[in-house]
Amino acid sequence: MLNYLKKKGNLVHKTAVINWRNLSIGKNNIIGPYVVIGNVPQHPRLKCNGKIIIGNNNFFNEYTNVHLPTKIRKKTIIGNNNYFMESVTIDHDCVIEDDVILSSKVVLGGNVHIMKGSQLGINASVHQNQVIGSFSMIGMHSFITKKLNLTPGYIYYGKPAKKKNKNLIGLKRKNITSKILTIETNRYKKIKSSNK
Repeated sequence: MLNYLKKKGNLVHKTAVINWRNLSIGKNNIIGPYVVIGNVPQHPRLKCNGKIIIGNNNFFNEYTNVHLPTKIRKKTIIGNNNYFMESVTIDHDCVIEDDVILSSKVVLGGNVHIMKGSQLGINASVHQNQVIGSFSMIGMHSFITKKLNLTPGYIYYGKPAKKKNKNLIGLKRKNITSKILTIETNRYKKIKSSNK
């Protein structure tokens, strides 16, 4: 792991650009080459208002960008054990829970909430203010549009994306019971109603 430095209990590549002043970060994160954490929000009118909060054991591959929040949420939040492949964009006020995988060149618009255990394929794009339910699988090159409901435990793909099948393999791998899925579906409904 050449050119990585130990900073605040994390491995940070020497080329990474990090706004430490507006960042609260846990331990054992790996921040790769040319990652930018804490640049201004990508919003034409709203200015920065708040900070980025990152948990533990996240992997940020090269060229990933995490933007500061606005007054919408006042926090851009990344939980624990997430894996972000190269050139991922996480816009202002996003929330990414735990155990999420964002494949190369995934783009999240502002104020997107991704619930735990979800996986987004290469080049997937998510409309702002969307909520992706727990244990969802989003196919590569898919467009997640404004009005699509992404309830937990399903596969979605297409341009625009549509609900296809239950994510049976993913649910089995994660030992997700019908009881857990019901709990997550109820939680999704609450988040969806407040994420506007």
